[in-house]
Amino acid sequence: MRDLFVKTENASNFMGAVARLQDRGAEEACLMIVDGIPGLGKSETLRWYSAQQGCLYLRAKKEWTPAWMLRELLQSLNVSPAHSFEKMYRQALEKLGTEAQMAEHNDEVYAVVIDEVDHICRSSRLLETIRDLSDMLEIPFIMVGMGRVRDNLSRFPQIASRVGQYVAFNPATLEDVTRMVNELCEVEVKDDLIAQLHKASNGLVREIKEGINAIERFGKVNDGPIGVKEMVGEVLLNDRRTGRQITVKG
Repeated sequence: MRDLFVKTENASNFMGAVARLQDRGAEEACLMIVDGIPGLGKSETLRWYSAQQGCLYLRAKKEWTPAWMLRELLQSLNVSPAHSFEKMYRQALEKLGTEAQMAEHNDEVYAVVIDEVDHICRSSRLLETIRDLSDMLEIPFIMVGMGRVRDNLSRFPQIASRVGQYVAFNPATLEDVTRMVNELCEVEVKDDLIAQLHKASNGLVREIKEGINAIERFGKVNDGPIGVKEMVGEVLLNDRRTGRQITVKG
């Protein structure tokens, strides 16, 4: 399977939200929430975006404190953290400000992406630190979680008021699956099998890729385009909820 990032509808929606955040009227509305159930490609999309834009990507930890977060942020920026929180905070402002200015000079967007934010969305101290950095620097902080983030932020109106964009990741469409198969799979696949993969995967990116791998393995030892007729009875993927194998139905 080809090692490529496929721009799905979710990715396009995310990129549109980033553009709208940049055009925001209220300069303090620099936060973005990206949420959705596991398996929809949120982390993959945000890692791709961070790599493309040269942004900072962090994964929140369950036991994070403001000091631990700043220490990890600075280390990711190749800055040796100071010993006190106050000094680390100043270091973060200085380094992130420099990175943002360089990005602006190159007509690029600099942002801080924090994945797995469900771990910290009940911590007012962590959220306040993120808000303070975002307000001071006026750069986007993109917080990625699994669906409870919006509800939890409602407990902190001073944080929720800073959210300029919400992006919900949804199950992949048939068009998304077709694009993924065409761009990732190294064998030709017929439309009927793509449609069955879409249905069997429930639009979950992990399952779609598992199915593409199965189709590719089968196709590399069989001739011609691979469809339902050719692959009937073969294992397509595993159902993550039940653990049972899902086979191609004729």
